[in-house]
Amino acid sequence: MEELTYNAKEVMTMLKCSRATAYRTIDKINGIHCKKNKLNEKAMIRGKVSKKVFHEYYPSN
Repeated sequence: MEELTYNAKEVMTMLKCSRATAYRTIDKINGIHCKKNKLNEKAMIRGKVSKKVFHEYYPSN
């Protein structure tokens, strides 16, 4: 079964950035998504981002 999320290592590879930048990017995307959909940010898994949400912000990857 295919995973529904990307981890920091996968984001790092796709964006060609450092691990710290990948984690910051994931936190930023999750934070924006939570505010937009009125979700509790603590419910999000740290270090992972939904593939669907990631591709909304980075459609070319």
